[in-house]
Amino acid sequence: MEIVLADQSVLRPSAVIKDVLVKIKDMAFPVDFVIIDIEEDADIPIILGRPFLATSRAVIDMEKEELTLRMG
Repeated sequence: MEIVLADQSVLRPSAVIKDVLVKIKDMAFPVDFVIIDIEEDADIPIILGRPFLATSRAVIDMEKEELTLRMG
């Protein structure tokens, strides 16, 4: 498996964690997590990219340590 990043660089994952149950409200979904080794960026210390956060209308509450993604 190869992952092409926004800057067109290509990475190979160091691991894939399969079938992790992720609960959203009352439903649970099996999700695969792809683990990649990348340099930490002090300006963007979270794994989700800004375009994704904007598209998903994310609300980040640092005090509650809570991330809310809205659909629709």
